[in-house]
Parts: sequence; structure tokens; C-alpha cells
Amino acid sequence: MSRDTQGADAYVITDEVDLVMRATAGDERAYGKLVGMYQARLYNFVRSMVRNDEIAEDITQESFVKAFFSLRKLQNPASFKSWLFRIANNNTLDYLRKKRIQTVDVDEQVRESYVDNSSPEKGAVASSRTKHIREALDKLKPDQRNILVMCDLQGFSYQEIAEALDIPFGTVQSRIFYARKKLKEFLDKDIVFGGEN
Repeated sequence: MSRDTQGADAYVITDEVDLVMRATAGDERAYGKLVGMYQARLYNFVRSMVRNDEIAEDITQESFVKAFFSLRKLQNPASFKSWLFRIANNNTLDYLRKKRIQTVDVDEQVRESYVDNSSPEKGAVASSRTKHIREALDKLKPDQRNILVMCDLQGFSYQEIAEALDIPFGTVQSRIFYARKKLKEFLDKDIVFGGEN
């Protein structure tokens, strides 16, 4: 193995904390790896709130740029993920406040869970369900939609949500409880569950 090959292999870093520390020290390649790790998830998170591909791309890019220039303020490298999502969350809410857009799209994962393409009839019913769920989510306040997206679509733990939103753990629990309760009020059980209770 040549020295060049050894050097390339030595640079393969899998530890996120190490990447964050290297990026904080000015290593742009390390930060590029962090971007690669989180770009799709961050974009999907923002996209689910703004329902526009270009705006989601802009907010995602802006969030990565802000994070890069603020890395020295990050006290715990192990909390990079929640810190990055907090930046994206704040950028998204700022955009929504400015534009007064109160919409959200149902993430692709939710669509897949409701869509069964085994028959045209089932596909039509699933499409109706998806539309109904989207309309119900649209009626939620931005902070309620946001916390449901983080929990149910992005798979964040309650602790990660608490860190990302900079709120107490108990507040996360109560917000998720009330957001789900409110969402259920807007959902027609006959449409979503086919009349099953």
C-alpha cells in the first residue's frame, strides 16, 4: 500500500464528534462529510414545513452555512445533530412568519405507510387519506406541525427534540401529546381508518 493510499484511508472518518471537532478547527472536508450525513434529512424536515422544493433547498443551505460559521459556539460536539436541526427549525419558522404560510406536506414516509398500490381502488382510497391527513396537518399551528414532523416523520427522540428546540423534556412530551390530540380532532376517522374505531 502506498503512502498516498494510506493517507486517503486514514482520512475516512466515521465518528461524528471527530468530524465536528475537525470542522471546528477549519477542516472543510470534515464539514463536507457532516453535510453529506445530514443534507437529505434536513432538507426533508424543512420541505415538510414549507411545501416548496426551492425554498426548502435555500433554507437547508442557509442552515448549513450558519452552522459552519457558528461551529465555535457549539459547546458539545456530540449535540451537533440537534443543534443543526435547531438552526434549520429557527430558519424555517422565520420564513413561515415572514410569509405567513401555514402549510405542511406529508412526508414521503407517511405517504408510503398509507399508500397500497396493489389495486387502483386501494390507491384511490390511500390518495384520499393522504390528502385528508395533509389538510389536517395544515390546520395545526406551525410549532405543533414542527414537533410532529420531528417526532413522527424524522424519528427524533424526545430528548433530541428537547435539545433541537431548546425546551425542557417535559415540554416536548406535552407538546407532542396536545399536537396529536389536535390532529385527531381534524381527522375524519372514516376517511383515515376506513370506518374502523
